[in-house]
Amino acid sequence: MIKIKYSSRYLSSRKKLIKNNPVFLSETIKTISLFTKNPKHPGLNLEKLKGSNIWSLRVDIRNRIFFLWEKENVALFISEA
Repeated sequence: MIKIKYSSRYLSSRKKLIKNNPVFLSETIKTISLFTKNPKHPGLNLEKLKGSNIWSLRVDIRNRIFFLWEKENVALFISEA
């Protein structure tokens, strides 16, 4: 199982997105739950960004969570957009 850590930047970006769209919180929770159980699930569209150590996964059609792998099973969420 994957362990998640949250940066202050991530929490701030999530707070802004939820303020503008309250339904977004439930979508984010569902996505994070799926990621912790199966990070390779095809619905997450997990991908490494070119030229960096940053990865992304899809929350919905317009929003992604950006993160870094700290260890093999520890992800640091750094931003949501």
